[in-house]
Amino acid sequence: MTDVRPCAPKKHADLASEWDRLAEERHRQIASGDDLSFEHILIPTTLALLDGADTALVLDVGSGTGDFTARLARVARRVIGVEPSRASVEVARAVCLEARNVRFVQAPLEEAVGILRGEPATAGVAVMTLMTTPDLRAFVKALAALLQTGARFIATLSHPWFWPRYWGYDAEAWVSCAKKTFIEAPFVISRCRTEVRTTHVHRPLEQYVTVFSEAGFRLDALVEPMPSMEVEALYPKPWRFPRFIGLRWVKAV
Repeated sequence: MTDVRPCAPKKHADLASEWDRLAEERHRQIASGDDLSFEHILIPTTLALLDGADTALVLDVGSGTGDFTARLARVARRVIGVEPSRASVEVARAVCLEARNVRFVQAPLEEAVGILRGEPATAGVAVMTLMTTPDLRAFVKALAALLQTGARFIATLSHPWFWPRYWGYDAEAWVSCAKKTFIEAPFVISRCRTEVRTTHVHRPLEQYVTVFSEAGFRLDALVEPMPSMEVEALYPKPWRFPRFIGLRWVKAV
């Protein structure tokens, strides 16, 4: 990937505005099957880590255009999608129109606490969301307030170590795997490129583990999914290392 650069820290409103511009195209990528990783890596990994959890009420944090929310609605009794991007929520409501067990809240998770606090969720998921939240501690504090004790929280995200190597910016002077960095780049997937610039936050894996632990979460599973030979053959280039990581925590207190 070219045109990747560090940027100043951004707020939720800045990040939501980026995803507003991308929402329609993002849904098209997923619905058409162009996003191979979403279909063949992220969905199976998230659902596998969710297997066995109490799915009476599941939070889909950073629910985006609702394409995963619709899948989640098939295995959960109730789903609440929480998403800051207004345009993404509009798409998601259309995508999930037939799913009567789904509702959406258009807000960052930290602001949704006041709306959702009355009924603790039994599980939570965040598909490619943790690296787009600007303040991880504030996010985890809000999550802890919304999940009941014993609830599982599953997150899939870009691999903190291998993502820079995958997109070819690992040799840049500003790259450090040991520190938090806001990074801006055109949104690109294996099969297509957009000119919409989005921002993600690189954090060392240690930061995720530490912040969740301090908030009373116990790390229960960590996976580095790789495609099968059949799935890998669909990609323009072979996988040399994991591009994503899956994490499962249990709210212990």
